[in-house]
Amino acid sequence: TETYWNGALSNWAIDLVKLGYEVESLPYNDSITYGNTNHPLDLSNYKVFIIDEPNILFSASQKDALISFVQNGGGLFIISDHDISDRNGDGYDSPYIWNDLFMNNTFQSNPFGITFDLQNFSQTSTNIANLPGDSCLHGVAGDVAAMQYNNGTSMSLDVIANPSVRGLIYKNGASNTGNTQVLFARAIYGNGKVCSLGDSSPSDDGTG
Repeated sequence: TETYWNGALSNWAIDLVKLGYEVESLPYNDSITYGNTNHPLDLSNYKVFIIDEPNILFSASQKDALISFVQNGGGLFIISDHDISDRNGDGYDSPYIWNDLFMNNTFQSNPFGITFDLQNFSQTSTNIANLPGDSCLHGVAGDVAAMQYNNGTSMSLDVIANPSVRGLIYKNGASNTGNTQVLFARAIYGNGKVCSLGDSSPSDDGTG
């Protein structure tokens, strides 16, 4: 049932299980590792890692684990939220935390070609990129027609840092082929894939 898990991503997890996927949650007090054979929840045991609105800075070893995971074929689903969304009062909110990972790591500056803007806005966007063959926009669940933001931020893309990065959904009124005012983006890094969303509301089922 949809009440099997608690938390804002419960519906999403249940839907994935019903489609045949195996889903686990990393406990709050556990660690993010890659290549640690002594850690049962090491990222090398998984295909996709979803991180929703982090509010604690990633350590240097956690950054290495996340980027190595993607580089070696993993999928990372990045979810941020609006500017000034510091839930635990430690001085850092999710846009800052993600940008810190992107810009301060041992691999390269901005490996995924994504930077979160420091904004706070709400809208239902119907400004979808015209990419008929894109599996994110035209997948097994159907075609994307709109996405609702409830206090989120946009992204700016750097195609020099990562030539594969592409905006898929944009703010209403923006160019749907540009590198600014992006609401949802995807990129390839090494052998892995990244999806990036600037608001936690689209994945929130209301139970958080």
